[in-house]
Amino acid sequence: MSHYDWIWGNAPPLLKRHSEVKHALLRQYLVEYFLTLVPLPHQERIQLTIVDGFCGGGLYLNETGREVLGSPLVILEAVAEAKALIMARQQRRKPLEIDVQLICIDESRATLDYLDRLLRQRGYGAELESQKIQLVSGAFAERCDALVRRAHERSPKSGRALFILDQFGYAAVPVDCLRRIFARLKRAEIILTFYIDALLTYLDGKNLASFERATGIVGSVSADELDALKQNPRWRVHLQSSLYQSLTAQCSARFYTPFFIRPERGRGDFWLLHLSQHWKARDVMTTTHWSHHNHFAHYGGAGLNMFSTGYIGKFDDENRLQAGFDFSDLAAAVSQEKMLAQIPAMLAEGGEGMTVEQFFLSLINTTPATRSMVEAALLALHHGGEIRVVDEAGDATRARVSLQSDHVLTLPSQRTFLFQFGAA
Repeated sequence: MSHYDWIWGNAPPLLKRHSEVKHALLRQYLVEYFLTLVPLPHQERIQLTIVDGFCGGGLYLNETGREVLGSPLVILEAVAEAKALIMARQQRRKPLEIDVQLICIDESRATLDYLDRLLRQRGYGAELESQKIQLVSGAFAERCDALVRRAHERSPKSGRALFILDQFGYAAVPVDCLRRIFARLKRAEIILTFYIDALLTYLDGKNLASFERATGIVGSVSADELDALKQNPRWRVHLQSSLYQSLTAQCSARFYTPFFIRPERGRGDFWLLHLSQHWKARDVMTTTHWSHHNHFAHYGGAGLNMFSTGYIGKFDDENRLQAGFDFSDLAAAVSQEKMLAQIPAMLAEGGEGMTVEQFFLSLINTTPATRSMVEAALLALHHGGEIRVVDEAGDATRARVSLQSDHVLTLPSQRTFLFQFGAA
């Protein structure tokens, strides 16, 4: 179900500012995504299926009255931008083929007719005729299996596909759909919006069962626990944390990150969840959020523990503005400071030491920090003598400028232990 109407000849529907920023983030993420996929100039072709599961009509008016693009055109322009950047940065002599099939899904046939006319008007008629762009009518959940099969047929070895699931509400993408995507497509990524404020406002013991049936997210809380929980002034903190952990545990993604899209006025926060099977994809998305800090908030605190703060709503239950991690320059400084205090304690718990790769993967799902931020903190601690970083030969001097995945982290008082090569 959509809350927008597109009628050819009428003005496009209004897009609120926070949704406009979400589209800007999508565009930037896609550009960075393609740059990551093509790191070397000898690569001549990449193949990818992009599914826009709630595509809309492709055009809006923003709050200043200016026309802005919807997700289908944002995706197409991001592909073109990425290709141009790759060609320029790598000074390529051979052309690069980015073979993307874009599949746009919407329940409204009238909306898809509008999108079809818009795409042809904007010069994408040939792509529509060749099925490089497909417009499909129906509910995403009903089309999910066919979409997964199509993506697998196009990339049977890599399983590379990107699902952009900008649902209106929280029940149009059952968690079982997410599991089926990851089960068949080993390099799939999902960008999912989830209108958490709408859920929390109306969820109670009476309708909990219908929520679980609709979403497949089960076991977060019982009806009795929910009724008791709502007596606590901070019930949103606890319930949202429980729901998030249930969703991520049940969707089969190895890597995930919860961010809030934050309206500038009033309530209405919703999750922007990025789900993937590779840490690099998660790191690219986190890096993108840092560049949009005016509109995005982190679900939790700074440093390495996202659950230290909890719910980051615009207002709490007593209508007071809440604090949260907002990706500002101050947040970056606070996160660095907290990591400097947290890392030695984590290494002390880790026993005989761990590699940089092992350390980063152990915390990636619980921090707003990027890998480069974590490595900067590790180097600062190494230079200050609070931790010790050695290479595979046990040499600490070569790790003073940059870190490698197989460098080993220990505390200075510990005897360095090298997993592959024995004790130093």
